[in-house]
Amino acid sequence: MKRHLAICAVASSVLLLLSACSGAQLANIDEFGIFGTQARWVYVPVDAQREAQIGEEIGQIAHEIDASLAVSSEESFIARFNAADAGETVEIDSVTYQALLAAKSVYAETDGAYNPATGLLVDLWGFSPRHMAVDYVPTMPYDRAEPELQMPDETYLALFSDAALNDFGAVEVYAENGRFYATKPENAYVEADGVRYTMQLNLGGIGKGYCVDEVRAHLLSQGQTQGYYTLGGSSMALFSDPMTDDGVWEVSLNAPREQFGESYAALRVRDTVLSVSGDDEQFYMIDGVRYSHIIDPETGIPVGGGSHVVCATIVGGSAAEGDARATAIVTMELSEALDYARSHADAFGTVFLWYDAAADAYTVYSNVGDALLMHAEGLSVEVIA
Repeated sequence: MKRHLAICAVASSVLLLLSACSGAQLANIDEFGIFGTQARWVYVPVDAQREAQIGEEIGQIAHEIDASLAVSSEESFIARFNAADAGETVEIDSVTYQALLAAKSVYAETDGAYNPATGLLVDLWGFSPRHMAVDYVPTMPYDRAEPELQMPDETYLALFSDAALNDFGAVEVYAENGRFYATKPENAYVEADGVRYTMQLNLGGIGKGYCVDEVRAHLLSQGQTQGYYTLGGSSMALFSDPMTDDGVWEVSLNAPREQFGESYAALRVRDTVLSVSGDDEQFYMIDGVRYSHIIDPETGIPVGGGSHVVCATIVGGSAAEGDARATAIVTMELSEALDYARSHADAFGTVFLWYDAAADAYTVYSNVGDALLMHAEGLSVEVIA
């Protein structure tokens, strides 16, 4: 029997949203409000009482991680770091410590293409959680009444692109006597019109993946080896599919552009993690140019215009690092993305969709071999070798 899981989202075709499962052999428990989105655990029902208990346990794990890492909560440890002045040290919890270590690892691995220190740029372009609130009103000097209709002030764009302000490599993260700390670099600040702005972290590109890793580990410890867990659409832990002979899922990669239909490809995988990032998760259009929530740390400009990686999928490794790696690839030039995928092929698989603006053409690049099944017509596939 062949079944499909669709990678998409309510407002985006690049994130993970799982289609209803065929047959009656699977059940699911949903959890809402984690990183501002939905989590879903799909499992084989055997013992309803025990499964309800496991559902509560993984829900608690997810909410605790969200409480530590969410920038939208003033009480989170990331928010406390962001509120600190340049040069200050903030005590953090073990969750934030581990997430920051993973972030620093991928930051170094990608030569800064993944950079969670671009929080001020994310806010400037209107992609912070506060901008998503239904009652949003401008409060910062650089705010626009309607960010999706107005370009940001060039003065603040230049200011917030300051190298020291975005130097995540200079953030010190360490443990001492069983406690955990993070120090904001002394020079990680700028000033404008009497207002001091310091480095702002946003772990949205790694937090959900970290949560998926922790939930996956707990599910395995409870003997759960079938089904899957997905959070927010961008991260997924797959176990085996109980409704196929080989336990392999067929996961559709939903098309980020309407011209390719519902999905442009699919992946045949099991017992692994998937991470997806792309320019259609959150975006707006101004004068025909797409501005997405993914900021190119080299330019300070959102990804979406000209030739660029439209979306990227990482297969394997950890979900936390996979989230960050997928985000990094979306900010890379074609040659950089290919070199990066080649040099790490032993650690994880990569699939990405490249748009060539000059030719107005799309190409899929992949190093996952026969695991990739193409759906969309007119898309060429290049093997990353």
